[in-house]
Amino acid sequence: MKAWSRALMALALAWSVVPAGAAEPILVGQSAVLTGPLAPNSLAFMEGQTLLFDQLNKAGGIGGRPVKMITYDDVYTADKAAANAEKLLGTDRVVCLFGTMGTGIGAAMAPVAAKYDSFIFGGLTGAAVLRGPKVPIYHVRESYADEVRRVMTHLATVGLTRIAIVSSDDAYGKGIEKDAIDALQKNGLSQVLALRFDPQEKEPTRAAQQIIASGAQAVYVIAAGMPAINMIRALVAAPIHPQIYTNSVASSFLLYKELGEKSRGIVLSQVMPPFWKTRFPIVDEYQRARKSAGSEGEGSYLGLEGYITAKAFAEALQRVKGPITTESLRRTIETSPPMNLGGYMLTFKADNRNGSNFGDITMLASGGKFAQ
Repeated sequence: MKAWSRALMALALAWSVVPAGAAEPILVGQSAVLTGPLAPNSLAFMEGQTLLFDQLNKAGGIGGRPVKMITYDDVYTADKAAANAEKLLGTDRVVCLFGTMGTGIGAAMAPVAAKYDSFIFGGLTGAAVLRGPKVPIYHVRESYADEVRRVMTHLATVGLTRIAIVSSDDAYGKGIEKDAIDALQKNGLSQVLALRFDPQEKEPTRAAQQIIASGAQAVYVIAAGMPAINMIRALVAAPIHPQIYTNSVASSFLLYKELGEKSRGIVLSQVMPPFWKTRFPIVDEYQRARKSAGSEGEGSYLGLEGYITAKAFAEALQRVKGPITTESLRRTIETSPPMNLGGYMLTFKADNRNGSNFGDITMLASGGKFAQ
């Protein structure tokens, strides 16, 4: 594990320790990707949540009670995530689950949450299969389908019409592939190639060569974390390649860390406000929290998402009238007025657990900066 990943993990786990003598903590459960190729995404998200919960606990918590996160590693494996959820809800007796990572993980944990009449709050997934009034997940980010539509509309607007689609052969890639093809057709674009690649393959050179040979003007890479990085690395290794588009979970900060200046020009859809633009009150708050904690660098979209998700959860806890239980928290989330989190709006209802419709398009520029 790289040094920066170890530092993120240490920060993300540090606040789970409750000081001696503190009031009975509010227990929250998280199955996270602490090791494996997608760990950097999960750890960046956890860095943001840690900033918020650390501030909250230092200020007295919720009615004097600190929030304590119990976290287990699932290595981005569905079976381990389901087992973690079972332990968290059945043995640790957490009030609910928080901040899952990925479509397959959410799909494995949701039935366990339903079994215990509990729920999951937030997480890094926008898959359609995990959205709907019967799925016990409250989403703080917009859906993948919304991201896909925004990308395809942008492609049509800028006049790139011959499109290749390459997706990771896993739950994430398969879950978005059809949405991408449908949105492509609705925008009058031409699909010149569609293929899948093994997300465990570190050098998907053959797939990259097929994409380049297809004559596509742009390629839409549907993958998360390191699988996305590996595919894009194989593409940018060629002297000439199509314009590269990808989704938010490809991780802009990881793209630059891994590819350096070769990441320049990659276009990403985003589901959070620009993490460096402090004219957004929530971004200003996030950056102040980072400075107070002595965090290095400028932050990240994933860090901001973790911060916003934790802030929304804390707001829900603060709105509960009476004892905090799974049922009282769920009722509060579904019946309270919309949350205005420093300009980032969330609205939950019993029949609509998709809280946000915020989205954006960005392009990586020199030095890992962004051009919008």
